[in-house]
Amino acid sequence: MLRITGGIAKGKSLKVPRCANIRPTSARLRQSLFNILQVEGKNFLDVFAGAGAVGIEALSRGASKVTFIENHPLALKALHENLKLTGLAARAEVIGQDALRAGRRLAEQGFRFDVIYLDPPYEKGLAEKALAIFADLLVPGGWLVLETRVRESPPGISTAVLVDERRYGDSALRFYKKAVAEERWEKG
Repeated sequence: MLRITGGIAKGKSLKVPRCANIRPTSARLRQSLFNILQVEGKNFLDVFAGAGAVGIEALSRGASKVTFIENHPLALKALHENLKLTGLAARAEVIGQDALRAGRRLAEQGFRFDVIYLDPPYEKGLAEKALAIFADLLVPGGWLVLETRVRESPPGISTAVLVDERRYGDSALRFYKKAVAEERWEKG
């Protein structure tokens, strides 16, 4: 059973469709993520959202708004149900579209986010493509977190810097930060 680990919806159960294409982010990984990143008052984007566990966790922990991108019909149904179950739908927007297409559209429309969470299907070649599109949607100083399998090499991009990596079982979280104009990155 999938439960929210913190915030105002802590302990609430989420629905997860039984489907081989949907792999919910574990409670341990979500809890670790939100112990590292503070999302209160932030504009959060959850890409490849599945049933919405990460974005709903962000809403529960005080994100001002979460935009979810998901195109799988069963996941979309569960996501809408989970937003209703937790009472957090008022601060959510759901885009039911292919993630890469939706990312390009958001960029064209000038949207920007404080935190972006990318959880593409593992080892399908989408991590690099998604990272290139979505890193441009970060505000200066914003964070992009990429969830992949541990054995996948972290992709590099020119618009954000990989500053941390955490491993949880077979999964890894890669933390990219978009530099503000006066920031300089130093290895140390």
